[in-house]
Amino acid sequence: MRYNFECTFNLGDCINTLGLEERGRVQQFIANEVLRLSDPYVPLDEGVLKTSGHVEDGTDVVWGGEAEPYAHYVWEGIVYEDPLLHCAGFKTENGWRSRKEVQKLPTDRRLNYGNGNLRGDHWVERMLQDGGLDEIEKGARKEAAK
Repeated sequence: MRYNFECTFNLGDCINTLGLEERGRVQQFIANEVLRLSDPYVPLDEGVLKTSGHVEDGTDVVWGGEAEPYAHYVWEGIVYEDPLLHCAGFKTENGWRSRKEVQKLPTDRRLNYGNGNLRGDHWVERMLQDGGLDEIEKGARKEAAK
Protein backbone atom coordinates (compact mmCIF):
# COMPACT_ATOMS: atom_id res chain seq x y z
CA MET A 1 0.00 0.00 0.00
CA ARG A 2 1.35 3.42 -0.96
CA TYR A 3 0.33 6.74 0.37
CA ASN A 4 0.85 10.07 -1.22
CA PHE A 5 1.42 12.78 1.26
CA GLU A 6 2.04 16.43 0.68
CA CYS A 7 3.15 18.65 3.50
CA THR A 8 2.93 22.37 3.17
CA PHE A 9 4.81 24.11 5.90
CA ASN A 10 5.59 27.78 5.90
CA LEU A 11 8.55 28.40 8.16
CA GLY A 12 7.96 32.16 8.12
CA ASP A 13 4.39 31.72 9.38
CA CYS A 14 5.65 29.39 12.11
CA ILE A 15 8.33 31.86 13.21
CA ASN A 16 5.81 34.71 13.29
CA THR A 17 3.25 32.63 15.21
CA LEU A 18 5.83 31.80 17.86
CA GLY A 19 6.96 35.43 18.08
CA LEU A 20 10.47 34.51 16.96
CA GLU A 21 10.78 36.98 14.11
CA GLU A 22 13.43 39.66 14.31
CA ARG A 23 12.39 42.21 16.94
CA GLY A 24 9.36 40.03 17.66
CA ARG A 25 7.71 39.49 21.01
CA VAL A 26 10.22 36.86 22.22
CA GLN A 27 13.21 39.10 21.46
CA GLN A 28 11.40 41.99 23.12
CA PHE A 29 10.76 39.83 26.18
CA ILE A 30 14.44 38.84 26.33
CA ALA A 31 15.61 42.45 26.04
CA ASN A 32 13.32 43.57 28.85
CA GLU A 33 14.46 40.66 31.04
CA VAL A 34 18.13 41.49 30.44
CA LEU A 35 17.42 45.06 31.54
CA ARG A 36 15.41 43.97 34.58
CA LEU A 37 17.77 41.23 35.77
CA SER A 38 20.89 43.38 35.22
CA ASP A 39 19.61 46.18 37.42
CA PRO A 40 21.25 44.97 40.67
CA TYR A 41 24.57 44.56 38.81
CA VAL A 42 24.78 48.03 37.22
CA PRO A 43 27.25 50.32 39.00
CA LEU A 44 25.53 52.86 41.20
CA ASP A 45 27.10 56.06 42.37
CA GLU A 46 24.74 58.93 41.70
CA GLY A 47 22.38 56.67 39.72
CA VAL A 48 22.81 58.29 36.29
CA LEU A 49 24.18 55.15 34.63
CA LYS A 50 21.77 52.78 36.38
CA THR A 51 18.69 54.80 35.49
CA SER A 52 19.86 55.30 31.90
CA GLY A 53 19.21 51.63 31.04
CA HIS A 54 16.44 51.19 28.50
CA VAL A 55 15.37 49.15 25.47
CA GLU A 56 15.66 50.83 22.05
CA ASP A 57 13.99 49.64 18.85
CA GLY A 58 12.22 46.91 20.80
CA THR A 59 15.27 44.71 21.40
CA ASP A 60 18.47 46.72 21.93
CA VAL A 61 19.41 47.07 25.61
CA VAL A 62 21.35 50.30 26.10
CA TRP A 63 22.90 52.22 28.98
CA GLY A 64 23.86 55.75 28.05
CA GLY A 65 22.17 59.09 27.64
CA GLU A 66 23.76 61.45 30.17
CA ALA A 67 25.92 58.53 31.30
CA GLU A 68 27.33 57.90 27.82
CA PRO A 69 30.65 59.73 28.32
CA TYR A 70 31.68 57.38 31.13
CA ALA A 71 29.58 54.22 30.48
CA HIS A 72 32.39 52.62 28.47
CA TYR A 73 34.93 53.22 31.23
CA VAL A 74 32.62 51.82 33.87
CA TRP A 75 31.82 48.78 31.67
CA GLU A 76 35.52 48.01 31.18
CA GLY A 77 36.25 48.33 34.90
CA ILE A 78 39.63 49.97 34.51
CA VAL A 79 40.81 53.50 35.14
CA TYR A 80 41.47 55.56 32.01
CA GLU A 81 43.59 58.64 32.48
CA ASP A 82 44.50 61.84 30.71
CA PRO A 83 47.94 61.25 29.11
CA LEU A 84 49.14 64.73 30.05
CA LEU A 85 47.69 65.12 33.54
CA HIS A 86 48.01 61.44 34.53
CA CYS A 87 44.67 61.45 36.28
CA ALA A 88 41.18 60.23 35.44
CA GLY A 89 39.61 63.63 36.04
CA PHE A 90 39.28 66.44 38.51
CA LYS A 91 36.55 67.35 40.96
CA THR A 92 34.58 70.55 40.40
CA GLU A 93 31.57 71.98 42.21
CA ASN A 94 29.45 70.38 39.44
CA GLY A 95 30.99 66.91 39.78
CA TRP A 96 33.92 65.20 38.10
CA ARG A 97 35.27 66.66 34.86
CA SER A 98 38.00 65.92 32.33
CA ARG A 99 39.67 67.97 29.67
CA LYS A 100 37.49 68.11 26.56
CA GLU A 101 38.39 66.09 23.47
CA VAL A 102 41.28 64.29 25.17
CA GLN A 103 41.70 60.61 24.31
CA LYS A 104 42.20 58.92 27.67
CA LEU A 105 44.49 55.92 27.91
CA PRO A 106 43.78 52.70 29.81
CA THR A 107 45.83 51.99 32.93
CA ASP A 108 46.36 48.78 34.87
CA ARG A 109 44.29 50.10 37.81
CA ARG A 110 40.85 48.61 38.45
CA LEU A 111 37.80 50.70 39.29
CA ASN A 112 36.25 50.26 42.73
CA TYR A 113 32.48 49.84 42.81
CA GLY A 114 30.30 50.49 45.82
CA ASN A 115 26.63 50.23 46.75
CA GLY A 116 26.30 46.45 46.70
CA ASN A 117 28.53 43.48 46.11
CA LEU A 118 26.93 42.60 42.74
CA ARG A 119 27.66 45.96 41.16
CA GLY A 120 30.64 46.24 38.85
CA ASP A 121 32.01 45.98 35.33
CA HIS A 122 30.52 43.78 32.57
CA TRP A 123 27.23 43.67 34.48
CA VAL A 124 25.18 41.86 31.83
CA GLU A 125 27.74 39.07 31.44
CA ARG A 126 27.92 38.55 35.19
CA MET A 127 24.12 38.55 35.56
CA LEU A 128 23.87 35.88 32.85
CA GLN A 129 26.52 33.75 34.59
CA ASP A 130 24.76 34.10 37.95
CA GLY A 131 21.62 32.33 36.71
CA GLY A 132 20.08 35.03 34.58
CA LEU A 133 20.60 33.06 31.38
CA ASP A 134 18.55 30.13 32.69
CA GLU A 135 15.81 32.45 33.94
CA ILE A 136 15.64 34.29 30.61
CA GLU A 137 15.58 31.04 28.65
CA LYS A 138 12.69 29.66 30.71
CA GLY A 139 10.75 32.89 30.29
CA ALA A 140 11.43 33.01 26.53
CA ARG A 141 10.13 29.46 26.15
CA LYS A 142 6.94 30.44 27.94
CA GLU A 143 6.63 33.56 25.80
CA ALA A 144 7.00 31.52 22.60
CA ALA A 145 4.36 29.04 23.80
CA LYS A 146 1.70 31.76 24.22
